[in-house]
Amino acid sequence: MPKTTDALDTIVKVLSPYLGETMARAAARAHCEKLGIPVDSAEMSREHLDALVRKFAQGLNIFVGREKSAAVVSEIHAAIAARGAS
Repeated sequence: MPKTTDALDTIVKVLSPYLGETMARAAARAHCEKLGIPVDSAEMSREHLDALVRKFAQGLNIFVGREKSAAVVSEIHAAIAARGAS
């Protein structure tokens, strides 16, 4: 599993074209806080990562629609997997 900060940086990078970097970073931190995900932990668990991505998907449905939201979620998962493989 990725480091929490690496996972958040990756999510922010993927979401920035849709929300802007500042909003994406603020939303990531706020969602982590609401979900009880410690931002400063060494590793983000699969459960926490999945919960965080689901939370973003719900909000993205409103901004970009369900199909695009699903594509963005897939992009997030692929980016995190690629970062973990490097």
